[in-house]
Amino acid sequence: MVPAVATRPDAATSGAEDLVDLERYPLDDPGRAPALVADCARRFARDGVCLLPGFLRAPALARAVQETRARIGDAFFCRNTHNAYLAADPDPAFPERHPRNRRLRTEVGSIPNDRLPRAGVLSRLYAWDPLTRFVAGVIGEPVLHRSADPLGALSVNVFETGGAHAWHFDEARFSVTLMLSTAESGGRFEYVAGVRDEGYARVARILDGEVAPAHMPFEPGTLSIFGGRRTLHRVTRVEGRRHRLVAVLAYNRGPGIRNSDAVRRLFWGRVA
Repeated sequence: MVPAVATRPDAATSGAEDLVDLERYPLDDPGRAPALVADCARRFARDGVCLLPGFLRAPALARAVQETRARIGDAFFCRNTHNAYLAADPDPAFPERHPRNRRLRTEVGSIPNDRLPRAGVLSRLYAWDPLTRFVAGVIGEPVLHRSADPLGALSVNVFETGGAHAWHFDEARFSVTLMLSTAESGGRFEYVAGVRDEGYARVARILDGEVAPAHMPFEPGTLSIFGGRRTLHRVTRVEGRRHRLVAVLAYNRGPGIRNSDAVRRLFWGRVA
């Protein structure tokens, strides 16, 4: 069964066929797309991540980077602490050094959805139905809805020198990201899969640096589907003058779903 698509009423309507390398990733081809979906679904189920290098064509990538750099001034920079579960406040039921209360510092900017150009490369790609169907097929859902969050439906993470995203689990079961620009150095995406099911002791060992994480080879133009709710992950400290830019495309199983107010305040400084 082909996954269905639930489209946001305010989404851009132009296609994205000129943006994606459809020879390599035939998302819009009914004859070839099922084999690609099946292969990616196997990888996602096995590894908790599926990478599609070169997903965005070079000219489209260059335009996306240019459009995004023009909006960096609209980014809200989160320079805050949280625990591995993205809670900003301590839990009095646990001691200070417990993973539920371990304070981790994140410094990352994010350009929200309402500051990105509606006819730009990223908005066109996000509104493209074949991509939504593809993501649904990879994660095994019969239907996906684009996010209703006014800030986080489509956003771009901006890491400047000194920036990093501390160890955390995502609120969402999975995330879809597109690497636009890597840092001159640092900015490694590191993760340890399946940790949430293994309990607090395992999380504590990772926070203490006792577990060697895996590294995601994330090059510009690469699309990633990543299961971040059960996988602990981080972005290491960025160095150099070049921004690390990553677009985040949000999808949900049901309609009208938004991030919590706490997450919106943390990453965009406002709730609407």
